[in-house]
Amino acid sequence: MTISATAGRAPGVVYTPRDVCEPMVRRALEPLVRGRSKDELLALRVCDPAIGEGAFLVEIVRVLGDLVGDRRAVAERCIVGIDVDPRAVAEARAAVERFVGAPVPALREALRVGDALAADWEPVDAVVANPPYVRQELLGTAKHALRRFAVYDGVADLYVYFVELAHRIVRRGGRYCLVVPNKWLTAAYGRPLRELLEREASVEGIVDFGRGLFGDAYAFPCIVWGTVGG
Repeated sequence: MTISATAGRAPGVVYTPRDVCEPMVRRALEPLVRGRSKDELLALRVCDPAIGEGAFLVEIVRVLGDLVGDRRAVAERCIVGIDVDPRAVAEARAAVERFVGAPVPALREALRVGDALAADWEPVDAVVANPPYVRQELLGTAKHALRRFAVYDGVADLYVYFVELAHRIVRRGGRYCLVVPNKWLTAAYGRPLRELLEREASVEGIVDFGRGLFGDAYAFPCIVWGTVGG
């Protein structure tokens, strides 16, 4: 998540604490796991398109692993993600392996370095993420890629594109749960996103926290979740 400077990390990077990740993962996955067999659970694909240091990935493995009884198998089969920061991707892979207590070679392919908004994605069953809070004006020549999104606005923050991305890559009936700034609810640049969500009729809930989720970090976050094409 990109909102303020933190020692030892790239300028603007603050990562998501577990007490935010864990309930978001459960909110996203609970309708998908209800009544599923072990094999059906291991067939789920859950994506974090802005993996940071892997906090959401660990919680996905925890939740599904406790249901399946095999966290390593979940780590091998069920999680996918991407981040522009190679150091963060390496740390995310290591965090998942520490959590399951064993190497997971499949993570070298499942967790990749790259641009989530330009990647070719295979369909997934759920997206859970804390996307970057960065003004697109800072992107320079990369900004042209954003024009293919329905939520494009010349001054929009990057997170609005990740909300649309979730709707693009999640299968019909799949789920999303994202923590983003609350500015899209009222800002002019958020109008295309509001219109998209109205057309999709996917939103099941929004919780606006004001400040407080991320300590002293300057952010006014909200959590939005729902079912795509449901």
